[in-house]
Amino acid sequence: MGNDLNDLLYFARIVEHGSLSAASDALGVSKSLLSQHLARLEERIGVRLIHRTTRKLHITEVGQRYYERCRSVLEEVARADEVIEDVRGVPRGIVRVTSPVNFAQAVLAPVFCDFMRDYPEVEVVLEVTNREVDLISEGFDVALRIAPSVRTSSCVVRTFPVPRHVLVASPQLLARYGEPREPEDLRQLPSVSGMRGCADRPLWQLDDGRGTVRQIAHRPRLRTEDLIMLRHAALAGCGVAELPPLLCRADLAAGTLVRVLPKWALPEMNLYVLFLSRAGMTPALRCFIDFLSLRMRENLRSAIEGSMSMNLTAREAGPAAGASLRRVG
Repeated sequence: MGNDLNDLLYFARIVEHGSLSAASDALGVSKSLLSQHLARLEERIGVRLIHRTTRKLHITEVGQRYYERCRSVLEEVARADEVIEDVRGVPRGIVRVTSPVNFAQAVLAPVFCDFMRDYPEVEVVLEVTNREVDLISEGFDVALRIAPSVRTSSCVVRTFPVPRHVLVASPQLLARYGEPREPEDLRQLPSVSGMRGCADRPLWQLDDGRGTVRQIAHRPRLRTEDLIMLRHAALAGCGVAELPPLLCRADLAAGTLVRVLPKWALPEMNLYVLFLSRAGMTPALRCFIDFLSLRMRENLRSAIEGSMSMNLTAREAGPAAGASLRRVG
């Protein structure tokens, strides 16, 4: 008897989701049906693929090798179906996306609205969260992350550079504590900070562009992932804050915030667009990723150019700004 593609599909999904229950939820079929297909497949080939206990499934060595071949077969079948979908289908269905909170508010809102206008039969489900989600176990199609780097072996990753964050403070705070001249001077100032890094010893890593790197430990008075809250705290003189330039550009132009140590730079940042594979992708998801990638490339290039101009201005004005601050108070 030949291969039943459903047997291969159900076996692959059980392996990928780690349990009959999770695969049942993802596929929308009963656990008993999955168990029947798995038993039939093992009986047909005469090999135990998965050891089943009351609590957990353990894939055998031959089961892992068989899964890799099954996945290749299923991907080829999906590619064949995509040929027909591309000819016949209009992108439709649901795309599930997760994004950091402030990035969604500041950057993604117009992009998503434009996408939904251009593809009226696609529904977008967006969860805004700063935690790292698991695409497979949590059922997301795309995850957006902003960080210096990401570690993943199971996802396709598209990378887009974003403007480096900057250290800022209110003129009143710097007048009260003195303007830092070297990174070590930051230890004398209060700070407000995000949650990234070690919880009991947050660090700022600063680079002078000539090979010198300093790591400065600081003790934040406020710790939150909400960048809007950090901006308000910096404006109120609560502490030095690390903020994306897009969020504080108007404050810097108005003088209500001032660059701190403008000749030193924080680490490079990137936007990462993560998804599982282009194989088997729905037309809706493929259109969404291509649309998002194009808009991010355009928007972030413009933001980086603006940030570079702002950095140059801040570095040229550094001594003059310091003199002005020393006259306050």
